[in-house]
Amino acid sequence: MVGVINHVANPDVEAAVGLAQAAEGAGAAWIGVADAFWWRDVWMLLGEVASQTERIELGPAMTNPYMRHRFHTASALATLQELAPGRVFCGIAAGGSEVTAAAGISRQDAAEKVAELVTFLREVETTGTLDAPSGRGLDIRLDRVPILMAGRGDTMLRAAGALADRVLLWAIPASDLERSASIVHDGASGRARPPELAWAPLVRHRDAPQASIMHVAVYASLNTVAEVRLGWGLDDTRVEAIREQLVRGDLPSAAALIPPEALEDLVFEDPDPAPIAAVARGLGVSSMAVPGFDPATVAGHIAWAASVEALLD
Repeated sequence: MVGVINHVANPDVEAAVGLAQAAEGAGAAWIGVADAFWWRDVWMLLGEVASQTERIELGPAMTNPYMRHRFHTASALATLQELAPGRVFCGIAAGGSEVTAAAGISRQDAAEKVAELVTFLREVETTGTLDAPSGRGLDIRLDRVPILMAGRGDTMLRAAGALADRVLLWAIPASDLERSASIVHDGASGRARPPELAWAPLVRHRDAPQASIMHVAVYASLNTVAEVRLGWGLDDTRVEAIREQLVRGDLPSAAALIPPEALEDLVFEDPDPAPIAAVARGLGVSSMAVPGFDPATVAGHIAWAASVEALLD
């Protein structure tokens, strides 16, 4: 069951719907739309995607517990379920670097905040209550919503293993994949039903635009664990310089500061499915996901991911 991460920068309605329809037509199981406060609103885009697709699961990838009140998140999910019954998920993560740099919000307690949001959503699903002291409820039914989580830090990966229905390893450096997957598995220890582990490697397909590859790589490098990025020569001073350029919206300047060693670790240059599948098997991966850069190319990338999945059995 291949998933798609909408990676069209600041998609408008036409772009979001077009990518989702192309993904659905190519057989993708789910598509996530980015929740970025500097782009168009994710929930309004998802409403349009819901109205113009029929089968594909959809949701934010990823919303975070800082920028929206949990009441609004519950209401948005319940409303989206009315528009797309039975095919809504909620992707949750710590939020991008802009949450800290531009909005001035520390993300040091991200794992705890994510756990609070997931627990809250489960309580609303069960009781319908938003606020226990006042007894105020949600005036629209929220059915159980599958939780998709992603992260790179240890606490977020462990929380994902403990809380999520599906965990996404997205553009994690090759050198850190085994450690990351093991932390997810440790977090899931004791669960009756461990989460599905999905992997979205950053692969340089011939039709993947270089600017889009760099966009993903820049963000991934910033959020990689310190031990790995320091091994690339990406120290805290350079990280802050990269973050400053991103806050300004200057991706080329940010990308120019990324060491070549980081790109070698983050990007799979060879799209041959066999070695990718061998890595996936070692990690305990059960499904694949791909970034959706363009409706014209996403079908080919979905077919590639499906060929990798076929080698996992």
